[in-house]
Amino acid sequence: MDFTWKGVTERDLSSGQNRLEVIEYSAEPMEAALSGYHQTLSRPARWRQLAVHVAGDGSAGNAVLETGALQYLRGTLEMQAVNAAGGSGLGGFLRGAVTAAASGEGLYKTAFRGSGTLYTEPTRLHLLLGELRGESLIVDDGAFVACVGDITVGRHVNHGFAQAVGSGEGRVQPKLTGSGLFALQSPVPPEEFQVLDLRGDTLKVDGNLVVAYTDGLEFKVEKSARGLLGSGKTGEGFVQSYRGTGRVWLAPTLPLHTTH
Repeated sequence: MDFTWKGVTERDLSSGQNRLEVIEYSAEPMEAALSGYHQTLSRPARWRQLAVHVAGDGSAGNAVLETGALQYLRGTLEMQAVNAAGGSGLGGFLRGAVTAAASGEGLYKTAFRGSGTLYTEPTRLHLLLGELRGESLIVDDGAFVACVGDITVGRHVNHGFAQAVGSGEGRVQPKLTGSGLFALQSPVPPEEFQVLDLRGDTLKVDGNLVVAYTDGLEFKVEKSARGLLGSGKTGEGFVQSYRGTGRVWLAPTLPLHTTH
């Protein structure tokens, strides 16, 4: 059976004149079912696309996309390559490429300034929308999609696990700083995420269930007594620990979506 793809706004989030919109595409049959016959219909999985509506008002009229995420744009938007180590334009792009090659990480992003709408490539992953209010957010590898507003995209070197196992290498992750909107991608639907507001509290997690956390939290990887938490999915006998005041985006149902 042939299908046509119908797009509707699944969710959106606004801050000032900027807005993030998640468009969800579902497959609709092009032919009507035969009258009087039972017809089992197997539809293709849904796809999602992010629309980034940029206001074009000073620093608030800035957007950053993960490299390769853009499908098309509409409006008066200037495109520029930037990298997490600092710098912009061709020189910054080349410096970022060298840094990325040395570290194995894609540290350079694509920035846009002006007014208009950016559309990302469709994905079967879910899109999680959030807002920063003058703070910093550390994002898991591969989760960053886009941000808009007065937000700087940099990098954070996470030494937690490296220190726990006695290695000198750290994991490089995106770090968003400032005020504005952001979008992350995950196999977990937004409704299944828990945004935990820690206030001088401690959170210990067995497994890579955290997609992002605010920079005010102290992160460590700690050894755990055998059997204390699950099976030590972060490494044999290790758990991830978050202490202090801040927010954590936790996906407890992640194993249900990644188990085949």
